[in-house]
Amino acid sequence: MNRNLRNVALASVAGLSLVATGSALGATTGSGATFPAIAYQTWCGDSGLCSYTGVGSGSGIKALAAKTVDFAGSDVQMSDAQVATFNGDKVTYIPTLYGAISIPVNIAGVTGNKMKLDGPVLGAIFDGTINTWNDKGIAALNKGVALPAAPITVCVRSDASGTSGNFSNYLSKVSKTFKAKVSAGGQNQTPAWTAPNLQSASGNAGVANCIKSNSNAIGYVDLGDAIRSDLTTNVTAIKGNYKGAPFILPSTKSITLAGTPTKGQTAKIKAGDLKVDLTASPNKGAYPITTTTFILVRAGMPANGDVAKVLSYYLSPKAQGQLTNLGFVPLSGALRTGANKALANLG
Repeated sequence: MNRNLRNVALASVAGLSLVATGSALGATTGSGATFPAIAYQTWCGDSGLCSYTGVGSGSGIKALAAKTVDFAGSDVQMSDAQVATFNGDKVTYIPTLYGAISIPVNIAGVTGNKMKLDGPVLGAIFDGTINTWNDKGIAALNKGVALPAAPITVCVRSDASGTSGNFSNYLSKVSKTFKAKVSAGGQNQTPAWTAPNLQSASGNAGVANCIKSNSNAIGYVDLGDAIRSDLTTNVTAIKGNYKGAPFILPSTKSITLAGTPTKGQTAKIKAGDLKVDLTASPNKGAYPITTTTFILVRAGMPANGDVAKVLSYYLSPKAQGQLTNLGFVPLSGALRTGANKALANLG
């Protein structure tokens, strides 16, 4: 197993006990993205300030629009249709952490992080252009690996998902066939997948289970859920998004490098726009399917003062310091500074 992945895996298992041993949960409620759910639930338990339910970004946004929760978790920006459900109320995005969308496989005999894929081939798998494991495009990247002449089972999310949004956004940047057949770009929470052997499941944990339960399967899962589902040695190395890039595994280092803002991103952050897109990062050593995730706060909600306290804890050195134990990475200085400044304007 890759040493970085092994270290994250061991720390993640140790970190699971934090949820059960935290203080009594507070009355401030949130729901949404499953991608960061283990971190939010850990922080709510430790602080006693909140509770959080992972139901998918789309469902969390619906709940905030209906005012049945005090805050929502989302890995993507809202669509125009979702924005319209807030009846003109401002929604503030507060980033909380960095994470990676890992690509585990379930192919007999192919473990130890042996698989390698680049963006064009990965996109072709998820759009159905490539649908058997011994396809020449996959074989060319994996010389010496015994690939079966078997149909590829593609595991995807069944619910409106920020993980799907970021993954399809990445694929639309790096794969011409995916862009033409599935998504022309942007963070599509419910992509119209065109792979022929498709299996869908709810939540990141559901997709992880789909991969484990189906022979010759591939899917996309946040690194933390891949680790907790014992898929660590099945995670694929993805070619970086810069000239001469090697194949890169998600790790604390490669996620951190992707989270280091480029000049253009730094300018956006300084201007108060915290919705930075990290997919297909040009940074050297960066894992290319790295994302950030957000807490959404609706203006005028009666509990926004309490939500600000929750977020202040989420952004604290103590909370951010727990992230590597859970398969994530703390925010960069620039984005974390911007997030803390935004807390002062919640209302």
